[in-house]
Amino acid sequence: MRSSISSNIIKYGTIIALFLIFLTFSIIIPGFANKTNLLNILKQIALLTIISEGFTMCLIVGELDLSFANVASLSSVVVAGLILKGVNPAFSILLALCVGAIFGIVNGLLITKVGILSLITTLATGIIAGGMVYFYTKGVSFYGEMPQSFLNLARGSFLGIPSLVIFMFIIVIFAHIFINRTVPGRHMEATGGNRLAARLSGINTDLYKILGMTFSSLGAALTGILLTARLGSANPEGASGFLMDGFATALLGMTVLTVGKPSPIGTFVGALLIGILNNGMTLLGSPYYVQDITKGVIIILAVTITSFQAKRLEGG
Repeated sequence: MRSSISSNIIKYGTIIALFLIFLTFSIIIPGFANKTNLLNILKQIALLTIISEGFTMCLIVGELDLSFANVASLSSVVVAGLILKGVNPAFSILLALCVGAIFGIVNGLLITKVGILSLITTLATGIIAGGMVYFYTKGVSFYGEMPQSFLNLARGSFLGIPSLVIFMFIIVIFAHIFINRTVPGRHMEATGGNRLAARLSGINTDLYKILGMTFSSLGAALTGILLTARLGSANPEGASGFLMDGFATALLGMTVLTVGKPSPIGTFVGALLIGILNNGMTLLGSPYYVQDITKGVIIILAVTITSFQAKRLEGG
């Protein structure tokens, strides 16, 4: 009986916390649970979810990526700079995505072929990406008139659903299906779970580590593009805030359903938890630093409780 309860806490603890926080805000804040605010929450977490889903892919193959926020900023200013110079928006988006892909591939090659730890590799390439942002912008934000078709990527809606929310769900569903329903996805999980065993079973682990790092940077690039479309401008530090929140989202996601295992659905739940907290505390008038402290405490508690329960089960 105790084992069953502990197992359920491990699997559903973060989801239960999400429900309780949502219920609390719904009771004490008028209008919190109405359709308009719920769509607003989803819109607020859309970019965080997209960039975190990319980061989750590199976690799945057992690596870290410290460069994704700077890659997002670089892609943001690249697409803005090209569009403001009159380049076709579709071609500008493609080039910005290529920037992300190049960083992901380079990260993967340095990790697998040169043997540099992903922590060090991505710290260095993140610094390079940050330097390139300032080289390209000279430290100046990009403003100007952009085509409405480009802006609609983040400002438009379909059947009353914001386009950012649609993008978010497309990415979450794609990531979930890819990891759980395709051979490459299963090979990525096997690579991250036990690289030696995966290699001995014939899996090209280097390839899947490179793929995971590429997905991470592509998610960052897409986030940067959508950020520019949302703001109608780009600045050198535009996506810097995604680094810590992206880590927090993925970390919370690793406490959902399976302990210590990154997953696309878990990452979405983590982003939703952070989004509900931010929205509820903003409506309550809490200062931003209180929100940061609260998020940090909840993350620590979630991980501590889940880890404690996991150790109890392992101990019998």
